[in-house]
Amino acid sequence: MKPPLLAWLAAVLLFFPLVRAQENTTALDISVRSGIDVDEHRKRKHDLAYARDISKHQNIYLLASVSPHPSVAALIKEVNAIAIARELNRQLVAHGFKPVSPDQQPQIIITVEYGRGYLPNPYSDDDIGKAHNNLTNSDKFHPWPVNEIFFSIGDEMKRQRADEEKLIIQVRAWRYSPDPEAKPVMLWMTTMNVDDPDHRDLNEIYEKLLAAGAPHFDQPIDHDHELIVRDEVPAGHVKVGPLEVVKDPKSK
Repeated sequence: MKPPLLAWLAAVLLFFPLVRAQENTTALDISVRSGIDVDEHRKRKHDLAYARDISKHQNIYLLASVSPHPSVAALIKEVNAIAIARELNRQLVAHGFKPVSPDQQPQIIITVEYGRGYLPNPYSDDDIGKAHNNLTNSDKFHPWPVNEIFFSIGDEMKRQRADEEKLIIQVRAWRYSPDPEAKPVMLWMTTMNVDDPDHRDLNEIYEKLLAAGAPHFDQPIDHDHELIVRDEVPAGHVKVGPLEVVKDPKSK
């Protein structure tokens, strides 16, 4: 007779394929991770008024680049980086950021990378998975807590899904310095990702990814490993009217 815990785990493992097979294929689940510089994070915790007022943050920006990140496998289609830049500018302005004008110096430099790859798993304390990350360490500002073993089907599914390859957009903000020799300082980073890069065209979903991530630009996600934003795809309907039998003109 198996020990109760082993029997329970065996049942869970047998149950997983059934759960995954029943997932809603009409919804796009977008995972969002976001962090800010440690010193800035500490400052906002001690000054809530400052934390809420984005006009007091460094928000005059220059969008410097939107570029593909090298990856082992190719994206299914070439990505329109200009379209991503245009939509990112729109989202930045909508969330309180200001593009630099010709007579100003920027406060932050925005860079964007997109591609496919593996991210650190926020639901696991196994560092082996982090070696696969080819879009830099997205947990730079958030050393994910060491997790206890999960005995929840939902949490275990999240952990397994986070280990899979992703289609990714990462937006980073760097402190501007007029000194070209100054060491780059990253102020915040927001990562948006979805599953199944073998079958998803980033050109078709980048607007959804940026819309999901933009509210968290320059904001830490403190209480969860990541946020899951579900974009529901409306179900299609076909209406059939009265049927009419049309006689073949060739028939007699």
